[in-house]
Amino acid sequence: MRSVTLLQSMAVDFAGQRVPSVISENMLPRGTRCVEMHSSATDLSNYYRLHPTEQQLVEHAVDRRKADFGDSRWCAHQAMRAFVDDQPIMRGERGMPVFPDGVTGSLTHTDGFRAALVGRSSRWRSLGIDAEPAGFLPEGVFNTVARPEEQRRLRRLARAHNLDYLDKVLFSAKESTYKAWFPLTRRFLDFDQADIDIRPDGTFTSYLLLRPVPVPFIEGRWAIRHGFVVTVAGVRRH
Repeated sequence: MRSVTLLQSMAVDFAGQRVPSVISENMLPRGTRCVEMHSSATDLSNYYRLHPTEQQLVEHAVDRRKADFGDSRWCAHQAMRAFVDDQPIMRGERGMPVFPDGVTGSLTHTDGFRAALVGRSSRWRSLGIDAEPAGFLPEGVFNTVARPEEQRRLRRLARAHNLDYLDKVLFSAKESTYKAWFPLTRRFLDFDQADIDIRPDGTFTSYLLLRPVPVPFIEGRWAIRHGFVVTVAGVRRH
């Protein structure tokens, strides 16, 4: 794949051609870079372009897993080069990507979409990104992931602003919150351990309910664009 000039937000298809971004630049935490790849292909080209130590992390996986892994890490390497020399991105506990010194970041992949969000670790303690196909959660899942107060707020929000798929927005916000939480604590965060306030202006706040916590809440942004629900979150250094 040919190289492309990196902007704060960049989206390409598998051939390297520019396409409209799902995650707009006004969603991004200040000073971060986001790279997206839009493709439904199960192609291992990007996997085989990885450093051998990265390939080994999923060498026994099925081809679809290798393709998702290679494509999302391609995005991460493209974003990371804005800050540091390119180096392998390893894997830590619970699959957390371990970035080289000087940067922190997060990866996501779903059908037709892969992306990575990267920033300087001197500014950001952790980052989280998640993407899901736009649509409603399967029956019964909403009651599993949403606290009663979250359910009530989302129903009011949907009625007041005629918004669809807020259940999926909440699910995605919990995923990006977890990705921003885990590097700080190395502790699991269950769905009911964060109370997330989704707001109609495209922002959300995740209030952490377990103790002790490194921060009382995590802030983020959400959007529904081009057939995807996307959320980003970050914890700044003070």
